[in-house]
Amino acid sequence: MARLIRNLFSLRQCKCLFVSVLLVCAVMVLVALKLHPDLVKAPFYHEVSSSALTSKGKSQIPSSSKETGDVQSPNGDSDWTDNVQFLPHTESAVMSTAGSQPVKNYDAFATQNLENVVNSGPIYYHQKVPNYIPDNPVARGDISPVETQGFVRPIGQLPSNIYLSQDTASFTQKDTPVFVPDRRLVHFDLKGAPPKIDYLQQLIPLIVQLGGTGLLIEYEDMFPYEGVLKSISASNHYTRAEIRSLLNVAEAYKIEVIPLVQTFGHLEYALKLPQFSHLRENPAVPQAVCPSQNASFVLIQNLVDQIMSMHEGIKYLHIGCDEVFHMAECAICSLKPKDDLFLSHVHRVASYVSSKYKVKPIIWDDMLRHMTAATLDDAKLGDLVEPMVWVYAEDVYRFAGSYVFDRYAQVFPSFWISSAFKGAFGETLIVPDVSRHLENNLNWLDVGRTESSKFRQGLRGIAITGWQRYDHFSNLCELLPAAIPSLAVNLLTTSRGYYNQSLAPSLYKALSCQKAPRYEKIPDLRTSRSDRFLHEKMTMCFFPGAPFFKSTARILRLEKEIEEYAILTTKRKGWLTDYSVRHNYSSPARIDELLRDLPYLSGSLNAVAKQTMDMLKNIFDVHTISEWMEQKLLPLFEKLDRIQMDAATLRLQKYWPVRPLKLFDQWQQYGLHFNHFFNVNETQSSTHN
Repeated sequence: MARLIRNLFSLRQCKCLFVSVLLVCAVMVLVALKLHPDLVKAPFYHEVSSSALTSKGKSQIPSSSKETGDVQSPNGDSDWTDNVQFLPHTESAVMSTAGSQPVKNYDAFATQNLENVVNSGPIYYHQKVPNYIPDNPVARGDISPVETQGFVRPIGQLPSNIYLSQDTASFTQKDTPVFVPDRRLVHFDLKGAPPKIDYLQQLIPLIVQLGGTGLLIEYEDMFPYEGVLKSISASNHYTRAEIRSLLNVAEAYKIEVIPLVQTFGHLEYALKLPQFSHLRENPAVPQAVCPSQNASFVLIQNLVDQIMSMHEGIKYLHIGCDEVFHMAECAICSLKPKDDLFLSHVHRVASYVSSKYKVKPIIWDDMLRHMTAATLDDAKLGDLVEPMVWVYAEDVYRFAGSYVFDRYAQVFPSFWISSAFKGAFGETLIVPDVSRHLENNLNWLDVGRTESSKFRQGLRGIAITGWQRYDHFSNLCELLPAAIPSLAVNLLTTSRGYYNQSLAPSLYKALSCQKAPRYEKIPDLRTSRSDRFLHEKMTMCFFPGAPFFKSTARILRLEKEIEEYAILTTKRKGWLTDYSVRHNYSSPARIDELLRDLPYLSGSLNAVAKQTMDMLKNIFDVHTISEWMEQKLLPLFEKLDRIQMDAATLRLQKYWPVRPLKLFDQWQQYGLHFNHFFNVNETQSSTHN
């Protein structure tokens, strides 16, 4: 037989045959792994949120579905959990990583495996796990861009750099580890660029569709004050009929309204005026009232009374009290501790509000964070006000640590939290960074779920703020229509408790997006920042204000082009610099080269300005449109105008002096006296000869 084989196959042929068999086997293995990647996957226990790992975790579900066990969204949709799957935490026996022996104590087993994953250390929300799963798994090479759509951020106490897979076991209502605040307020900041009432009315159905339950309305100087407060109102303030029509629409959609009136700091809109300037804590700064003057409290009473006159039947009134930068600066207040001044004033205002109008006052919490529980308890604020903890950065615990909630829980029965969908990452931005706001809101869901159990009455709700100015004197932030996609993403996320593929139909339906393949997937805001403003994603969506939102992409591109052109022509190139203009000394031919792109940029900017006016005329009045264009577009016009005028001046020159050019004669303004070091007359004489 051996001889027969040797006759049929040579040794070299046998080797080739053997190698061929190995190659065929290898290809088969690769195909099998491609089709069934789970064959080599160990159970992914860190795909489960912390509440799914311990029987102590309690899932938060809408009250309408607690008894029936049906999974429903707050607005009645049934698709929001279809694709969400978590490992069940109620099974008495779960297979071990070996896949052969059932684990009797699943809770202990899963928790142990999670701790092993994070270097055998305890798991805290604010603890970053180094060298485990980077922020971008695509860049790391573990997953392909196609696979990123199956990963979302976990809800619970897991570190924020651990991802949650949807491709796991079955999903049931009682296994849901999501956390949804009962109240979800959208903040209308009207002190900056007040939209027309009919535009705000258009947004209310959208807010309801996305899961919002209320509005936090900050009127400031847009409220139609009367009597002694009449001078406070802006000249383009809303009428009482307009406000009443907005409140009627909110009532029709069963939207709760909570007005916000500042009662300590951020009272610039009143204190800037001569008739109220004597109430300033610091005479030179119209930021905060002096709490030692009884006239200050009279002003606060009038503000509250007039706001409440148009908001009868409300349950809450937000009385502000954040960022009181100036305290204990007047002669009387400087004799008292700042904390005592603040707490006594808040107690006085809150007592007035609660006793006269039977509403619960809400205050921003930043002025309380450094105070001890004993200090807060001694001030008797516990049953008088409810704190709203606000942090707009991604890492919430960095600015409001867990100890803050520990202290508050000892004093207050319940609390509020506040995130943002715009007006938080730059005083002069044109469009919000949706990815950063999404991280902020997702982290707040984690914090709310973790901290709410410390309070006797839990978490009252979340307010998603949309600041239009950082304060009364600041420039405009992102306009409201430019932030609607950010509002939609973040409101839907907080209303459902997570951000993943199952939100796509609800998101795009609410934003009136056309049916297209691009709208089958949720925006990739977690693993990629390439479209963090959603300009590319929302090109075929038609929500209220969509034309202006889309135009912001062109405005940003044009702004960048003009900035780069200005730097190129006036700094990098050597013929249109400040020195060239100052001495009127340059090459006409070179000037012509530098002006080659100027007509294109000027024409593009002029077209954008006209389009902006047309797109905003139905949303804002002429004052707001002009202010926004003056702050965002006018500097670009001025840059191009200066280049054109300087170039025209240089082009008029027909003859040029011999070198060296005339000495700069204004050095003395900067303390530099050239005649102390050089004999200018001798130098000039030598040059002339």
